Amino acid sequence: MKKSYLSILAVLMITGCASPTHMLNKEGSTPFVGGELVHDRGVDNLLVLEAPDRRYEARGFAVERHTHMAELRKRYYGVNQKHWQRIMSGLDNDHVTYTAETVVKSADGQEISCRLMWRAGGSPAGLCTDQSGTILQVRFE
Repeated sequence: MKKSYLSILAVLMITGCASPTHMLNKEGSTPFVGGELVHDRGVDNLLVLEAPDRRYEARGFAVERHTHMAELRKRYYGVNQKHWQRIMSGLDNDHVTYTAETVVKSADGQEISCRLMWRAGGSPAGLCTDQSGTILQVRFE
């Protein structure tokens, strides 16, 4: 019995410490050949974008969690009480949206400003703007 509790505890600790990692999807006209987004680590959040000749990196940026509770209340409060209870207790994350804004920098001082957005359990996507004003679409898996 004691072994099973320790096994369960070990699994919870391992899965609880893993941060969501998303790899850059290299589709379309994006000039980036690789990259990753690692979030839910607070000060250790990481965004990396790799161009053929440069690597851009940002660390420690904020990832904000948004839930439009007033809209959800109108939609579910009197109509679907069970669903409303799950939303309020935090068991239903389908209505949660995450956003991140940061500036990735290369070793030689070049900067790209990025804004990303995704739903809970979804893939981050957004726009990055380089110093010349060129808008670059990025999507992560």
